[in-house]
Amino acid sequence: MRWITICLALVSLMTSPTLTAEVWVMSSQIGYDQSDNKVAMVRSDQPDRLSTEATFTLHDDSSDLAHQGQLVAHGERWAAHWWEADFSSVLTPGRYTLHIHDGDEVIAESNPIDIGEQLLWEASYPVIGSDYLKTRSQQARTGVGWRDCGSDLQEFSSHAVCVDGIADVIKLIAHKGPEDQLVFLQDQLIRGCDYMARLQDKAEVEGLGRGVVIHEDRDRDVVTGNIAKAAAVFARVSRLIQTHNPEKSAEYLERAKLAFDWLEDHGPVDPVGEQDFFAAVHGAPKGSAPPDGQWMTRDLVTMTRAAFELCRAGEADYQDRAVAYADLLMQRQVPEDEAEHGYFGHFYTYDHFDSFDGIRFTEKANIHCGAWSKEGRLYNKGGHYPHYLLPLIDMTREWPDHPDAERWKQTLHRFAHGYLLPACRSSPFLILPAGVDREHSLVHFGSWYHGHNNIYAFTASLALELGELFDDPQFREIAVANVQWIAGLNVGKLEGGGEGEGPAAYLPVSMVYGVGQRSRGSWTKIPGSVCNGFSASRQFKIKPITPATDLPIHFDDEAYIAHSLPYLAALARLEAYRSE
Repeated sequence: MRWITICLALVSLMTSPTLTAEVWVMSSQIGYDQSDNKVAMVRSDQPDRLSTEATFTLHDDSSDLAHQGQLVAHGERWAAHWWEADFSSVLTPGRYTLHIHDGDEVIAESNPIDIGEQLLWEASYPVIGSDYLKTRSQQARTGVGWRDCGSDLQEFSSHAVCVDGIADVIKLIAHKGPEDQLVFLQDQLIRGCDYMARLQDKAEVEGLGRGVVIHEDRDRDVVTGNIAKAAAVFARVSRLIQTHNPEKSAEYLERAKLAFDWLEDHGPVDPVGEQDFFAAVHGAPKGSAPPDGQWMTRDLVTMTRAAFELCRAGEADYQDRAVAYADLLMQRQVPEDEAEHGYFGHFYTYDHFDSFDGIRFTEKANIHCGAWSKEGRLYNKGGHYPHYLLPLIDMTREWPDHPDAERWKQTLHRFAHGYLLPACRSSPFLILPAGVDREHSLVHFGSWYHGHNNIYAFTASLALELGELFDDPQFREIAVANVQWIAGLNVGKLEGGGEGEGPAAYLPVSMVYGVGQRSRGSWTKIPGSVCNGFSASRQFKIKPITPATDLPIHFDDEAYIAHSLPYLAALARLEAYRSE
């Protein structure tokens, strides 16, 4: 198998198409909601392919002119040159085509561009929120939960993320819709939680502890973040299904408490064995290993959330624990006078860095490295949520008179304005970077195990919540851009150039399989699957990157339930907060 992989890689390198100085238009392949920002990006491999006088026109399906404007140059980014066409002022639903002009020449045109009311939601919800979940459940190897990726794996972390996304959809949208769809989604919550419960029960049978969860039902791997997710997600679902299924509600609440209490007594779980992937993924010094006895910041966030969800589920004694974990989290925030390459408000990975000779580094958006423990992946398993400060937002809203409420809000403000907004604005697509590299500033597409489209979905949800908290519309622009990256407004996938294929071209692709005019990325061909996405290194490989190699040159086409449901949850927030 290894020789096959190597040979395929060599063939790929030898047969990569040669590009001439062309121009391509990148636009959403699912469409644009009429009341949100609407932009397309123009790509070229040459900086002077378009003059400073280049313009665009937008034409309706009768070829009548609907809008025109000047292209805005963004310069070079990721070994390409970019210009922006903004047609946000077009509010009339319909199908359009964008033409790129330079002088008297029309040098490129877009795919058909759809504009409509609730277009992203209406295209995605019937697929992901129904048939996708049904098919994934039918293919589940164990008979419970879902098939979670291209193989028959069923990870704890992916199930927790999927359940959490369904819970968002129920809370934000589905409770207002048809009763049968609400019941279906509630039953899916139970399906996912029952698989999580299976992994909790198996951990106890294996003698690992009561409340512990293992990562997959064919291993014995115990990860701090998974146990914290168990507490948070079980508690949340317990509250959401209290009327629908009181017996399961009570069971999940007890499981949440067991998970939280075990982790409080025994956590964090120290890493076992060599962790080869640690340094590259975390931006730690080369050759270093994870420290004993220290929580990662992302796990403090999840413990804060778990305690808050337990309190919200009626367990008032956990309020003090939520406050305590929030305090530990806030102590790690990067102050402005310690800004990393100009960015502040994000978080150091640990309290202290004694085991790294004092070299400090900050937490990255996604550290997940797959299900298996080989090659030292265990420590990173399930590290999906990127800077996901929702518990601080929820606590600020729910407990506004708490003595720490103003500190929570100030922490959120520093993160939002010192990191999230400027970091997303560092690229023309406004997407969340992978993090700040201590030597090279922001990196976008590594070092990670494969593309992580869920970070863009989570960022959209977080930005919308911050926009509501601070009454600031610029966060919605960030949210829309991160969702649209998945929907097709991205750098484009290089296709063609082979025999009988026509010239090579960068084509915008929806990464929601089966949804949109041109979709890509699903080994299983299950509609609604969201693939891993763009990466600087080949799928399932870790390659340390520098600014020169931080390029979206690989399209990682395996799909994953930990991408699809966060994407749907972000769309639910877009709709819920639009109506408000």
